[in-house]
Amino acid sequence: MWLLDTNILIQFNKLGIKQFNKEDIFTIILSLIEYPLGSKYENITIIFPSTIHYEQAFKNALLLRDKGTPIPTIDILIGTITVDKNLILVSDDLHFQYLQEIEPRLKIISSESFKKKIG
Repeated sequence: MWLLDTNILIQFNKLGIKQFNKEDIFTIILSLIEYPLGSKYENITIIFPSTIHYEQAFKNALLLRDKGTPIPTIDILIGTITVDKNLILVSDDLHFQYLQEIEPRLKIISSESFKKKIG
């Protein structure tokens, strides 16, 4: 149900959050490559992007560039996977709003709202 952005993995690690008590929490392998300490959470499912994800992310990158609002490559892929898997992205990066403009199915929640939901 939830896909954690890299910044959330970093933030929760710094806050000393040791585990998540909910299942259905995902991240992508590129977030763990970017921030290997995120792999300490045993109950996070890791998603490996498929060719279809890369193809759609490329289309999204072109649309973002055409609008004059490019965002980092990994974030385009994170958002694309979130939509494909029908998950909710947990992120505090405001630039995901640009992706949401071209992909309105992208659902985003802040870290504070996520903490309240998983209580």
